[in-house]
Amino acid sequence: MPRRGRKLRLLALLALAALLLPAVVSLLRPPPLERRGQGRAALVIDALYEWTPNDTLLRSVVEILSRAGYSVRVVKGREATVDSFRNITLYDLVIVRCHGAYFKAGDSLGGRVLADNAPIVFTGEVFTECLPFSCKYFSERLGEEVVRGEFAYGNRTVSVFALTPLFFERLQGGFRRGAVVIVASCYGLTGRLLADALLGKGASVFISWDWKVSPEVMDAALRMLLEEALLKGRGWPEAVEAVDRALGPDPLGGGRLKAVARGA
Repeated sequence: MPRRGRKLRLLALLALAALLLPAVVSLLRPPPLERRGQGRAALVIDALYEWTPNDTLLRSVVEILSRAGYSVRVVKGREATVDSFRNITLYDLVIVRCHGAYFKAGDSLGGRVLADNAPIVFTGEVFTECLPFSCKYFSERLGEEVVRGEFAYGNRTVSVFALTPLFFERLQGGFRRGAVVIVASCYGLTGRLLADALLGKGASVFISWDWKVSPEVMDAALRMLLEEALLKGRGWPEAVEAVDRALGPDPLGGGRLKAVARGA
């Protein structure tokens, strides 16, 4: 075959592979789980565990949730993958402990210019580059639902897969009435787009920090928040206010715990 003919055939095969790969990826994606029964269910995703573990906190969280009548599933460390976030709408209470960042207003995301900051949720899954015919989360990366997140760890930089508000906007299904999502990370409420994405899927309340927060303060606040809401019986916004009064802004980062209710 002439060289030009071979080149055209190779280009055609590459174009066909690019068209078929998203379909293959979608077929390999885990099917959605069935919705749980009538009992209340809680999901705890600790994407920080690999680098900043806090077993004492995890035990306390599980104990408080169990005492409050929740069945509890814990996903931590390297198990806190992109796929572990796909079925969060099955749960009545979702708690994510993670690193965070944000796209600034004026940046481009998913083909549109942002009018507000767009918080990003870091998973515990180490980032991998795309290779020919091998690209994890190909379609999500193409649509900027999944991006690279980076954070300092000692004297090196760690890269993980991170989730933009677009990922949560496109989740299958919706939350049950009264569902609450807590994102224990920096920047979760530095803009409304992440909160709006989850409230738009049916969550009643979204809780996070509006700026930087240290792991020590974040963990103490998370435990106090659950005690106020689930053991003392405060409403979630009132529990957030109680924690914020007790702890105030983070001494180093300045972040404060905030809540946004659906319709607010």
